Amino acid sequence: MFISETHLPQVLPPDRYTSQEQYECEIEHLFKPGWHFIGCLDDIPNDGDYFTYDLFGHPIIVWNKDGEIHAFLNVCAHRFSTLRDDPCGNLCSLHCQYHGWEYDTSGETRKIPDAPSFKPMEKGSLGLKKYRIEFLGQAIYLTLAKEGPTLEEVLGPGYETGRRLFSTDRRLLLTTSYEVNANWKIKIENTLESYHIELIHPETFAIRPDAQICEHQIEPGFTTFRTSQPPPKKRDSRLNAMAHKIAGVPFSEEYIHHLYYPSIMMVETGLIGIAESTFPLSPSKSRVLLKFFAYTGPKEKLSARLLYRGIRFWGKRFFTKVVMEDAGILPSIQKGMESNDVPSEGLISIREERINHFQDFILRATSGDDPSAASDDTPPIHPIAS
Repeated sequence: MFISETHLPQVLPPDRYTSQEQYECEIEHLFKPGWHFIGCLDDIPNDGDYFTYDLFGHPIIVWNKDGEIHAFLNVCAHRFSTLRDDPCGNLCSLHCQYHGWEYDTSGETRKIPDAPSFKPMEKGSLGLKKYRIEFLGQAIYLTLAKEGPTLEEVLGPGYETGRRLFSTDRRLLLTTSYEVNANWKIKIENTLESYHIELIHPETFAIRPDAQICEHQIEPGFTTFRTSQPPPKKRDSRLNAMAHKIAGVPFSEEYIHHLYYPSIMMVETGLIGIAESTFPLSPSKSRVLLKFFAYTGPKEKLSARLLYRGIRFWGKRFFTKVVMEDAGILPSIQKGMESNDVPSEGLISIREERINHFQDFILRATSGDDPSAASDDTPPIHPIAS
């Protein structure tokens, strides 16, 4: 069952999804200090492997050196060229593509071509900016903040959830990354409710779960949705039970969705764990990164390898379709938000109550209030008028 007994107001008016000022405020107060899922160890498995990423105008390079993972601002200290522009590659040494300045794993200069021409220069005076990273199993999280809470402090109980879902005994199943012409909050809110399922996912989830088998947990810094419902096709349920048996784990049809504010998502469904982040690119554009991990049993077993291939084949078809179904409707919501007129102040159903709490978090965080503070001892559903 749900927590609320009545419908709730739309806390954020449409201009909070369209204005440049609101976008910049969210970047400054929510995203720059926050932790962000940016990749996994399978992206850089070998010594010297790297990948590049852009976070809110900060180019990032993540580098595997001797099995240790390091993250730096992807800008040379000499004359500010990016070190590397390609999305991934391999470097035996971390050096700039322009003049060859070389850096060690602490970010300090290790070698400067024609060094005498820079005299006098104090040793260690120029180097790369290094960022804090943490791991949940294979998943890599990064923050732009030099100081602040650890990932464990931010996630609370979600820290152990992530370690379990993305543990090293699971295998990377699928990576999906895409951009969508919609505000990042529209993308997040779409994941927080099951009201849209029958219209948007007729061939995948198909049926909206009954309220009796739904459970919402709402806390100051996160919300969780749980349900347990067989897939619409009995064949899929039988295949799921068989997969659990091969993997050697108890059968489950439970679906659990976690959102840790502002945009760290984790999903657990059967043998699969999903890590997801949404990144604002502009008031009306977002980038989404998802990685799917599967547990199929001990990796050395032939049955586990065969099961992995089967789940991977199915997952590419099913999850790609689900993602594209959701992505297809989001620009229409953005278009409505950008309308010069709207017919009402909006309304949120009991089934959508997680959206009310998320919007209230955004409102308080961008108004100078402590977004993690609960307003009272009751479940923090806040019926604040727009």
